[in-house]
Amino acid sequence: MTGMIVQEGLPPEHASGGGSGLFRLLDLPLELRNEIYAHLLVQTEPVDCSRVWFSTAARHLRRLAKENAPDCCSQNYACTHYDARLRPRTGLLRACRQVSNEALEVLYTQSVFRVDLESRSKFLRFFTIGEANLRRVRHLRLNAFTAYYSYRIAGPGEKQWQFFRPVALDAAFWTALLEGLLTLEFIMKVPTWGHHSGWPVWVGQLETVLSFVGERIDEGTDVTIDDNYSMFLCEAVDRCFRKPFRRVRTKEGDAYYYRTRFDPDNITGPVASDEG
Repeated sequence: MTGMIVQEGLPPEHASGGGSGLFRLLDLPLELRNEIYAHLLVQTEPVDCSRVWFSTAARHLRRLAKENAPDCCSQNYACTHYDARLRPRTGLLRACRQVSNEALEVLYTQSVFRVDLESRSKFLRFFTIGEANLRRVRHLRLNAFTAYYSYRIAGPGEKQWQFFRPVALDAAFWTALLEGLLTLEFIMKVPTWGHHSGWPVWVGQLETVLSFVGERIDEGTDVTIDDNYSMFLCEAVDRCFRKPFRRVRTKEGDAYYYRTRFDPDNITGPVASDEG
């Protein structure tokens, strides 16, 4: 993968290897190599980590194992190199160690990664890329959302429903992910179709994530939060984020709000952290 065939008609000085007709990728300046990596690997839309970006179908994993395919990340093939959409382009990552490191740096520093904090822990697929790659991430979008069929508030004497996986279980990965972020966008969607008595329970569990992120986020990170000016969420956000952040409205947040709320005119009401 480090050699490319030279097109006919190019001057001889652009060829290497004694006129072998090959051009070595590593002969290019790093700036041009980064352009190639970005063209191959960087996506225009946020990478949705809850889908198939960082894993693939179980039957495909079994086929790879049966074929004894190289498992370059030692993750049982559940890594970006075997992603359904990226895999055709990621052979470059296995060319050599230098090319792999350069390409991974471009992939993770220039892409926006969207992580859904569902109770089913789909976001754990994202952590399969390993701490080294998590530290490369520069742009992160967190989405706190519970699907309607998972939303349930326990009654008296029942075990409380777990909406969000405790961050403490994956503290090392979360710490690596938050270090060095340039931008963090946090979108929160209270499950308003459920009974309002359950909203504080949902927010209380989310606050365990908020507090961890709020304490460890770097002051240089541009933090924007869309909490739809929901009372319980606003109070939790203000408690957890001591470092500067901007409360914003996003297209995704507004679409959810207007689809589920009965008081859409209340979306622009001021909260304490917006004053002064």
